[in-house]
Amino acid sequence: MSTANDMTAQSPPTSVSAQTVLDWLATDAVVLIDVREPDEYADEYIPGAVLVPLSALQATALPAAPGKRRVLQCLTGKRSAVALARLAEQGVTDLLHLDGGLLAWKIAGGETVEADEAVAA
Repeated sequence: MSTANDMTAQSPPTSVSAQTVLDWLATDAVVLIDVREPDEYADEYIPGAVLVPLSALQATALPAAPGKRRVLQCLTGKRSAVALARLAEQGVTDLLHLDGGLLAWKIAGGETVEADEAVAA
């Protein structure tokens, strides 16, 4: 017998795994948006990620990404989840956030650029 809860539509996912983002990146199907602060970004970042700090987050600051998914990321996934909620309040509902953030990205084998590497480049 069905209950009211069985009839409830599931919400679309709001987070995505690092492996999924790696797969999307390999096919140029995603834009990563780093919501950490500039000093954190300068220390280490995912190549191609666009910096839009949480402290200055506005829907109008987000990069356009026609035909691509937009994924928010931070160090651990907590601030990107906060950013996702704030942007949803501003009417932006087509975003996901990277579950586990930069740390999960690195565990999954994702590439990063560290400050020493950027200076040497």
